[in-house]
Amino acid sequence: MALAGAQLLQSWAMAVGVEGVTMFGFEFVVSELKKQSFMAQVIKTLKHYTDAVLGVAISAISIAVAAARMPELAVRAVRVIGSYGVYKALNKLARREPSVVLTDTSTVSVINLDPNKAVEVWVDGSKVSFATAPTTDGNGNATITLPSALAAGTHKVMVNTGFRAAFTEQYIS
Repeated sequence: MALAGAQLLQSWAMAVGVEGVTMFGFEFVVSELKKQSFMAQVIKTLKHYTDAVLGVAISAISIAVAAARMPELAVRAVRVIGSYGVYKALNKLARREPSVVLTDTSTVSVINLDPNKAVEVWVDGSKVSFATAPTTDGNGNATITLPSALAAGTHKVMVNTGFRAAFTEQYIS
């Protein structure tokens, strides 16, 4: 009985360790891809859900290609990546989590802010001034054209409508 408990604990520890390392590695890869603007080119229309889409896609492709040759622990790790993608998508949808992305050098796209409210935009710590303040639609979404294009590089963008805000640090080219 003690041996079965020890084996169970060992199996659990290995699975949790692999899952943790896999999630950390996946987050690292996604952040590096964002810096290279890979996601901006490949999944332009799904930018608010790129982490979720990539997680599920990587998991599905990995299982389809190599499942027969993978040990059980590797299959579990690949499943975690898919689970992470589903989690990210559901978290954003169910919670209506605010999100902001730079869709190009002069356009900011936001979702899930307060509906029908004026939007404040901050880029690299400076408030952006507009001739007419941008506002969200009835769903809290907006596409905002910046007064001037941003230079290539990494930019920090924050938007808020008073009670809801979103932040991103994104590389644009």
